[in-house]
Amino acid sequence: MSTKQSLILWLTFMLMGGSFASAAERVSESIELAQTIPIADVHMHVVDLSASEHRAQMDRNRVSWGGGVGKAGTHGRSHDELREALGSRYFFTLGQDEFTRVFYSTGAEGLVDPASVAFVEMFSAADQLLERRLAYGFGELHVDNSKSFSTYQFARRIPFDNPVLTQMYALCERHRCVIQIHMQADDENLAALSRYLRAFPNAKTVLSHALPYSKQPPLRSLLAQHPNLFLELSRKGAVLNEKEAAQAFDAVRGPKGYWLSTIEQFPDRFMLGSDTHAPDEYRYDDVMQEFRTALLPYLKPTTLKMVAHENALRVYGLEAPTR
Repeated sequence: MSTKQSLILWLTFMLMGGSFASAAERVSESIELAQTIPIADVHMHVVDLSASEHRAQMDRNRVSWGGGVGKAGTHGRSHDELREALGSRYFFTLGQDEFTRVFYSTGAEGLVDPASVAFVEMFSAADQLLERRLAYGFGELHVDNSKSFSTYQFARRIPFDNPVLTQMYALCERHRCVIQIHMQADDENLAALSRYLRAFPNAKTVLSHALPYSKQPPLRSLLAQHPNLFLELSRKGAVLNEKEAAQAFDAVRGPKGYWLSTIEQFPDRFMLGSDTHAPDEYRYDDVMQEFRTALLPYLKPTTLKMVAHENALRVYGLEAPTR
């Protein structure tokens, strides 16, 4: 290949947003706003911090709402503690605790069996909890984390189309609530996801980590086809994700061009999330600062407001926090 051909290919790659070197620029009207705007954290795990520590880390990072997922691991504080400490700032979801208990007791095969004891108990209470807004949906459900797991022991892949997930979707359809799913972006998973999105149009599906390792064309196609699909951006920065191929932004170079384009094309579909848990539960401040320096200043002001919290308030039906 000639030097000229190599240069053309390199320039094409850059224009397609294939690198941080696509030189996204901060938006002057967004720079100050990015530092002060309240944030809704839709991937905030309950971990072994005390309720007062959870509240303090939210306060110092101007995070006005947090939740959307369950406890990280088999420990963690109770949801009741956080509800008591945080009031309307904390939005509880079902499913992750039960998924974890079933997985560690009976393996992946138990995750598709609605007769698993933890699921029977959960479903017996879910209707009332969702009706009374004591729960806001289900999440984080690890349907397929075979390529994006925290530990090998936690990895699994189950069929997306299964009786347990179907029952959760039916409840979300009835209550118009949220189901947050961790999955990989292969053809089989995406086809099943599309079927569920069509079958349950009132259920709002949030994809954890904005669908790990997803390519932009199928991601944009999904967003264009399904108005009930949303993405949260936890672990899309460099603070908690050392794999450059899976990053959407970092504090030095800002967002990748193609991620910035997709967010601006679908500004009402993206939300923020922390996903701090052992061994990085004390990196919450770093994650929030990365959002405020590496992503939000590069968004148009109207997009910034939607991504920071407006989308989450609409999707989850959150209220202004009471102090």
